Amino acid sequence: MKAEGRAGMGVALFGLALLARAGSDFPVPMAVQNENRGRVEAYRAEAYWKKAPFACCAVAPLDGLRRTPDRFPRDGKFVSPVRIVAAQGEYEPGSFQLFAFEDLPAVELKAGDLAGEGGARLPAAAIDLTVVKVWYQMGTAWNGSHGDPLRRLPTPELLLHNEKLIRVDHGKQENFLLCDYGGGVSRYRWISFTAAAVDHAYDDGIRNEWIHDAEVLQPVALQQHAFKQFMVTVQVPGAARPGVYRGEIAAAVGGRRVLGIPLEVRVLPFRLPRPATFRDLGREYYSSAFIGGLNLAKARNLARNLVAHNMLNPLLPQIPTDLAAREFFEMARDTGLSTNPLLAILPGAGLTTSFPPGETDKNFDRHLDLQVRASNTLARIRFFAGEARAYAFGLDEAGPDTVRAERATWQMFQRLGGRVMATTRMHPYLLFNLDFALLPMQPSANRKLQVDALHDANPDILVGWYADPHSGPENPAYARRLYGWSTWRNNYDLFCQYILFRDDWTEFWNAQDPNLRGLMLCYPQDNDVLDTLAWEGVREALDDIRYATLLRQLSQKAMASTSMDTVYLGRAATTWLAQVDAARSGMDALRYEMVRRCLDIQARLDQEGK
Repeated sequence: MKAEGRAGMGVALFGLALLARAGSDFPVPMAVQNENRGRVEAYRAEAYWKKAPFACCAVAPLDGLRRTPDRFPRDGKFVSPVRIVAAQGEYEPGSFQLFAFEDLPAVELKAGDLAGEGGARLPAAAIDLTVVKVWYQMGTAWNGSHGDPLRRLPTPELLLHNEKLIRVDHGKQENFLLCDYGGGVSRYRWISFTAAAVDHAYDDGIRNEWIHDAEVLQPVALQQHAFKQFMVTVQVPGAARPGVYRGEIAAAVGGRRVLGIPLEVRVLPFRLPRPATFRDLGREYYSSAFIGGLNLAKARNLARNLVAHNMLNPLLPQIPTDLAAREFFEMARDTGLSTNPLLAILPGAGLTTSFPPGETDKNFDRHLDLQVRASNTLARIRFFAGEARAYAFGLDEAGPDTVRAERATWQMFQRLGGRVMATTRMHPYLLFNLDFALLPMQPSANRKLQVDALHDANPDILVGWYADPHSGPENPAYARRLYGWSTWRNNYDLFCQYILFRDDWTEFWNAQDPNLRGLMLCYPQDNDVLDTLAWEGVREALDDIRYATLLRQLSQKAMASTSMDTVYLGRAATTWLAQVDAARSGMDALRYEMVRRCLDIQARLDQEGK
């Protein structure tokens, strides 16, 4: 690779010697190496990897442990398979770590088919392997979104097929991103610069089309006496036969097989429904986010990634023309993105006027023009999506006086058949006319009172939250709890986070908000995004609610039974869902308890149906 030779935004001068150090080993003190080697060796006699040049241990994929190469995995299972439990049609992750006894520059890992009873199989194509990349982020990384430019923390985050997409200089604690400029020219760009190294013009930034991860896992390097984490994501076919499937992930060094890592997947005998709200089982729970930097109507791989992560209702691009409308709805049809509701698809509803607007109002002509544009957009939506609920976005984070001045515009949209959403703090006597209130600050028991008050005024209103934290914290356990049960149990209808990705990969210089870290829930690449641990946490958060929704649906059926034993099963499950300590309970424990109760009720109902 050639060194980038010009300075500017996102680019800085560095020489070939520095670039060579960008792939340096993670600094593991010799005492730590020896201690970790000794702890690993204690398992060798009983381990399936005892003759391999590295050890393997299964670990929890989305817990709160910040797994770096020097840290012994306290939850590591060195003599057990990688085990995954999933419903039919579900994406579900597993994880393992490798510990090398010598430096291995190129280890190949490849999953094979998994075999179940009676000839049933899960194909290798349904298994995705990625390596968890450890790189440097601000000192508040892992759990925070505010900036700390004085410290740099080694942070596991990116899930890559090609670990060489990011090169890390552990000596200088700096990151370099591989950019493909076309024409056979690929170079690493320095992305760890601070404000002192740029001209503050915010130009010459990294373009998404320069970034390309591989389609499948490429050979990885293992450092002697250091751990490296991998993710195993299984997409269970919807028609998969229930039962346990077994197989392996083959490992090879220099083209020679050295190990088969055992993999087991238990497929549950049910599919998951779409998530429903806690307050009303008949209302769907949504997940959403602001999308920046990619045109969703044209970025179909991004849309597919959103759907695969249960985010079916992101904020959408507007459709000012018939062609734009056709492109969007064809994309949604082909990728599975939801077309009801359609959030932010209408022209903006932030125009301020008197109430009611008169001809002498300075914005009267704009009000009339906006009415025409809104009416035309609604006609396009009805043509492609029938009576879908379509929303217009008001002014961002407006105060009480501005909210009052938007009333005529909001009412105009509603009379046309549209709906209005806005980001604003809780103004109790002003927000009754909103159709979607997006409130800042994360869910809590105190904020549930505000959510309930809005629902009392308008049972059909959507109430969501964003910020505090913004996107940014890498901890997948935090993301899973925050976007899942914490939101659901406090009676929100959705979360709508700001933002899916922003800030041009530049963690250490945030041009738009200097007090914040880079706001990245995932990272953009050409027509798609790169997955992260936190992004996987979002998917699991939504799946947790889908399991809870299934349990509530089964409980309702059980409570309608003529058998009191079955009724009690349903009541017990409903009571548990409402009262379990969702703030402190382990999310895996909650998941497995929901699975157990679903299976118990389903078995009882099946028995009664015979």
